Amino acid sequence: MKILVIRLSSIGDIVLTQSVCAALAAHMPDAELHYLTKSAFMPLVESFGLPITVHRWETLQQAGRLFAFGRRYRFDLVIDLHNKFNTFLVKMLVMGKRTVTYDKRHFLRRRIVRHKTAETIHSTVDLYFSALRKAGITVPVSSPRLIADSATSEELEKLAALKHEGIILIGVFPGAQHATKQYPVAQLAEALNLMAKEYSCRFAVLGSPGEQHLAQELIVATDASITDFCGAFSLAQLVPAIQSVDVVVSNDSGPMHIAAALHKPQIAAFGATHPALGFAPQNDRAIVLCASLPCQPCSLHGQESCPRQHFNCMRKLSARHFSSALGKILGFLQ
Repeated sequence: MKILVIRLSSIGDIVLTQSVCAALAAHMPDAELHYLTKSAFMPLVESFGLPITVHRWETLQQAGRLFAFGRRYRFDLVIDLHNKFNTFLVKMLVMGKRTVTYDKRHFLRRRIVRHKTAETIHSTVDLYFSALRKAGITVPVSSPRLIADSATSEELEKLAALKHEGIILIGVFPGAQHATKQYPVAQLAEALNLMAKEYSCRFAVLGSPGEQHLAQELIVATDASITDFCGAFSLAQLVPAIQSVDVVVSNDSGPMHIAAALHKPQIAAFGATHPALGFAPQNDRAIVLCASLPCQPCSLHGQESCPRQHFNCMRKLSARHFSSALGKILGFLQ
C-alpha cells in the first residue's frame, strides 16, 4: 500500500505531523510512506526517524509535475494534513485512490478567539489524527518525536563548546512570526539576568538572520553570558542545535515544537495565542507561561499589534515567572 501525507508548511505544524506518520509506520509496517512538503521544510521530515520518502513541493504553476508524480506512484491513500485550497488542488492532481482530510476545527477555533465558548482543543495533533480515523485507522494519539542526526559543523561545535560541568546551557529563541507572539526583549533581558543571578547558567540566542538585532539587544541589556547564534544554523542543523542545549526558552513558535519533539526541558511564553487553541508544546517537560487574561486569545496566529493597545498578555509575565519556571525545570534535570 502506498500512502502520501501532505503538509506544505510551516515548521511547528510539520513537526506535529510526525505523530501521524509514526502511527502509520507502526500500524501498517508494510506500507510505503511518502511525504509532500515545501523544499525548505524537507530536513524536518527527514528528522522524523521513520522510513519515509520526502518529496519536494512544486508550485501549482507546475501542475504537470504533480500529475506525473501521482501517475508514477499511484497512491492508495492520500492524507491531507494541511486542508487549504492549494492542497485541495494537489489532491486533485495526484489522484490517489482514496483521499482523507483532517478536521482543523476552524469554526471552533474562531469561537475560542471570539470568547464564545469554553471548549478547548487539547492539541493540533489530536486534530491531525482525525484524518486517520476517517481512513478507518484507529490508533492512540501520540506525541511527536524527532531524531537529531550526528551531523556537525563549525557553528554546532561552537555551541557544544559552551557546555560545561555544573553550568546550564539555555537556548533562547526571542523571535516569533508576529509581534503579539513575541515576549518583549527588555523584559526577556530582565528574565535572563534573574536566571543567571539565581542559577549557574549561560545563554545561546538562536533564530533567523533577521533576528540578530534581538540577540544584540539582549547582549547589551544583560550582564549574563550570552552568545549570538542567530542565522548560524540551517533548518537541517537546527534540530541538532536544539538537542545540544539543556533547556529551551521560546515564544509560541516553530522551535518550541522542535524542542518539545526532542523532549527537551522548555519554557514557552504565550501572548496573543493560547494553549486552548491546541498550540501547547506536547512535552511533559514543558512549562507554559500564560497570563490567561480575559482577552486571551485575541487571534489564531498572532498579529502585529495588541488590539487593546496594552499587550498585558506578555507584559504581565515577569522575570520571576521565568526564573521560577527554570527552578522547576532543574527538577527535571536531576
